This record gives sequence, C-alpha cells and structure tokens, in this order.
Amino acid sequence: MLPALAELGIGFVPFSPLGKGFLTGTVDTTTAFAEGDIRATIPRFTEQNRAANQALVDHVRALAASKGATPGQVALAWLLAQQPWVVPIPGTRRIERVEENADATAVPLSADELADLDALTTRVGVHGDRYGDRHMRLVGR
Repeated sequence: MLPALAELGIGFVPFSPLGKGFLTGTVDTTTAFAEGDIRATIPRFTEQNRAANQALVDHVRALAASKGATPGQVALAWLLAQQPWVVPIPGTRRIERVEENADATAVPLSADELADLDALTTRVGVHGDRYGDRHMRLVGR
C-alpha cells in the first residue's frame, strides 16, 4: 500500500517519531511527568517499562555518540532512510530542537547500521503499549 501512495505523491508521516521524547534520551526511570502530561497515562511510560525499554535508547545513544549526533537525530535519520515518502515531523517547543531535528538529515547511517536498528526492537523488545486500553481499541488493537 505505501508504494502505491508514493506513486500518487502521498507521503507517510510517522506519528510521534521520537517516541514522545523517549528516543531523545531525555526520558528515563527517574523522569517525573508533570500533571497533565499525557505520558503519565501511557503504559509504555510506566517506570517499569521505561526501565525495560532503556536498552533500546542506550543502543541508539551509543550509535549517536559514535557519529557525533544525538539519539533523536539517529532516530529521525533511520526514519528518513526507510523510503523517500516517509516524512517524520517531530513536535517541539524550542528552536534549538528544530535545528537539531533538521540536522538529522546529515546523519549518515550505513546499510549495516540500518539493518541493526531494524532488528533492534525484535532483539531487545518493546515493553508497554503505546496507548492506554481505550486508545488501543481505536487503532484496532
């Protein structure tokens, strides 16, 4: 289906391409979410699941360090490398994050690095649903 969309000039926009901040490396088991922060209601952001998912972030962080990049830049570079019609649009409140995110276009990922990142979630696993039960039903899960 996605190639057909690309032929029509329609792109694919990944929702929350930085995992609601998790893939930036700024969220860990010590993070306290402010009142009203949606992440406090998401199973993936329980303290136990953040601890279990830290291995994913640590892997991305190590790759980022080897490239002089941030974990968020590596995550965005990986998305950009998927297909030309994939267009991640990360949300941000700060101009320095806009600049950092734009710099992801200059982060080179080799075929081996892409394959390693592709296999990362299978190898390590992702703990916790990305939404609560009510919202998971809305996306058919």
